[in-house]
Amino acid sequence: MFFSHAYTRLLIYHAGTGRATFLACLKVTTVFGLAFFTFLVAPAYIIADKPLWQVLGIITCGIVPFVVASYTSSPFVVFIHLRLPAYARHPDRELLRRFVRNPPAGTQLDFTTMNLVGRPRLATVAVSDLVPAHERLGIVNLIDTQASAQQAVTASNPNEPGAKLRNSSAPTMTKQRSSASISFSSRFPFVHLPPNTRFGAPAVNNSRGVQYAWAWDDLLALIQGCVKQPKERDSKSE
Repeated sequence: MFFSHAYTRLLIYHAGTGRATFLACLKVTTVFGLAFFTFLVAPAYIIADKPLWQVLGIITCGIVPFVVASYTSSPFVVFIHLRLPAYARHPDRELLRRFVRNPPAGTQLDFTTMNLVGRPRLATVAVSDLVPAHERLGIVNLIDTQASAQQAVTASNPNEPGAKLRNSSAPTMTKQRSSASISFSSRFPFVHLPPNTRFGAPAVNNSRGVQYAWAWDDLLALIQGCVKQPKERDSKSE
């Protein structure tokens, strides 16, 4: 007896409904604050011939909260789903645990984050492309190295003829990840959002009530262990 089709994607991480709702409301509030101070209050100050420093101060009151909230909350992960291959879709927990502890390099994870207005963004990342990190005041604990490298190449040589060729010859998984993570741009073609490459999904005090939360704890320990082992070998060789 195997899992049904619904269990091809297994929920292994959930940040909590309360935190996700609060963060979505905070994002929307900063967007409205930016629009209010920048497009309503600031023009009124200009019409009233207020000093320039007051106009700039009003604009800053709208921009600073928006930038801070966007910078610190963009890596926040709401859900993580593990994509199970056919042979791992079995109700036997021990079989699933063996798969999680020794996953193939191409095993994919779906990270669901939020965009500027709280709508979901989906990024599909291979386990082998994730490395641990400590960025943005400790909010970011994982980085997608493959997508980050592609962004660096595109930013350094945006008009290079070979860039489009490399992108077109990329694996199918990368294409799916980019299109899924920029779903917002599909409705607004003039908005081009880069794929999310930094994620904040710690293992401590998270995923309460999720049946397979142990799978994310094991995968996170595996990702961190794969980085520590080469460092230990280098220190021993020296």
